[in-house]
Amino acid sequence: MKYSLTKILFFLFMQAGIALKAYDQIPGCTDPLSNNYNPSATINDGSCTYNITSYTAAIKVDPLTDSLLESSGLQMAGNFLWSFNDRGGTATLYRIDTVTNTLLQRVILQGATNVDWEDIAFDGTNFYIGDFGNNANGARTNLKIYKFPFSAIPNYVSNPVVIMPAAQIETINFSYSDQPQPPVATTLNNTKFDCEAMIVDNGRIHLFTKNWIDLNSTHYIINSTAAGTYIATPSETLATNYLVTAADKVAGQNIITLLGYSNTGTGNHYLHVLSNYSGENYFSGNKRRIDLPDASIMGQSEGISFRQGKYGYISNEKFIRMVGPFTITVNQKLRAFDISSFVGDYFTTYTFSGDGNWSDEANWHYNVKPPSALIAGNKIIIDPSGNCLLDVSYTMPPGTTLTVTPGKKFLVNGNLIVQ
Repeated sequence: MKYSLTKILFFLFMQAGIALKAYDQIPGCTDPLSNNYNPSATINDGSCTYNITSYTAAIKVDPLTDSLLESSGLQMAGNFLWSFNDRGGTATLYRIDTVTNTLLQRVILQGATNVDWEDIAFDGTNFYIGDFGNNANGARTNLKIYKFPFSAIPNYVSNPVVIMPAAQIETINFSYSDQPQPPVATTLNNTKFDCEAMIVDNGRIHLFTKNWIDLNSTHYIINSTAAGTYIATPSETLATNYLVTAADKVAGQNIITLLGYSNTGTGNHYLHVLSNYSGENYFSGNKRRIDLPDASIMGQSEGISFRQGKYGYISNEKFIRMVGPFTITVNQKLRAFDISSFVGDYFTTYTFSGDGNWSDEANWHYNVKPPSALIAGNKIIIDPSGNCLLDVSYTMPPGTTLTVTPGKKFLVNGNLIVQ
């Protein structure tokens, strides 16, 4: 329901009784689930360490539709799962019903090619498909991301096969700032500039490399989501000790997962859970690695997507390998995972620390303002250096909280709806 301004102010003053010290500078590990938790720490310095943790994601669908023998990217959108095939497949996106395993729709991208599609992201409005696989020789000069609006895809019931007009598809071209141009060709699987993982966050594209040489992953940023040609710049590097094949982010929370596998031995798989990081420095917070089963169970897993909250899906390509006289075959599958036990009750807190309009991201701690849709557990703290002016309409869903630090000013000029 919509509250009157009087009721809103009463609500805020009641909430103001919860005093929080936002900037006590005591660095340390702030995760109670770690083995070096410091209860006195108020600033997460990324130092948390964890005991070895093994986890097996439950099988949801086995086998996944035969149209997706090489499911390489995975994304939830519009309450359906979307995927596509790896290198050399058609430029087609598939809509899947996760309950019945029914292939509901094929969306063919007119004018696009699938040189090496590797990941897909969704920002709530647009799909982004990354054609940036680069393991053949590390020397591609046509790295790109296709972008098109979700709303342009018609209803699947009457349109099981759709051709997405080329006019609806934008292309984001890029190169890596630290790769010599033109790139120097290498041998197969011998480059630092392969990539299979991407998210879109805060109006920027974030890539996580599949480094065949050093077995780490570098986070690159493309500073726009508009069509054009860009330079992807390195931001930070994480020593994963495996090849990163997919990434996704929990909507409305500072939680990101990286999925990948080892290319040696039995092909062990891994999941990194990144949480409580600062701004877009995703490797600055908690970095908890979860050990998944090996390739005989996981196949070659290259798709990950959250469905709701901390629950989501992992997909793998059909996997066939000869081991001595034996043949190991793993069907293309869809697995369901839940990382709640690995991040506890952690939810994102957004802190207004500047002076001026709510809508100005510069007024928010780490330049991260609350998204348009919070989820239960999210918190907003109003702790301005001057005034905080709510200059937009904003809704606080059930289970979310807004706290005004005692003595600070929160002025409501727009609409604040408390559900």
